[in-house]
Amino acid sequence: MRSMEKDMAIISCPQCAKSISDKHKQCPHCECQVTELSNEQLQQMQKETRIRKQQKFMNHSFLALILFLGGFFCYYFIHPEAESLEWYAYSAAMAVGFVWYIVSRIYLVVLKKKK
Repeated sequence: MRSMEKDMAIISCPQCAKSISDKHKQCPHCECQVTELSNEQLQQMQKETRIRKQQKFMNHSFLALILFLGGFFCYYFIHPEAESLEWYAYSAAMAVGFVWYIVSRIYLVVLKKKK
């Protein structure tokens, strides 16, 4: 037996981008008044959210680059003994930094394509 209620849809909050019901008048996460927003305000909030995400991943890629370069410079200038603890630490820093940087940059490209 079907209920007489209308089906509830899940939407993204325009301010915090978390999932909420379309029946909510206010986002339970960030308390944004969802029903009182005009289309222009919605577009502006979505643009600001996208910019915040891009900035977050720019910061991630910068930190990843610092980690990679730190491992590389320590490896190059300190010359750790092969297969020592320092050697593994510098190698791991370079590998993690490199992969983290590449993933962050790919995510940034995807975010820019979504415009």
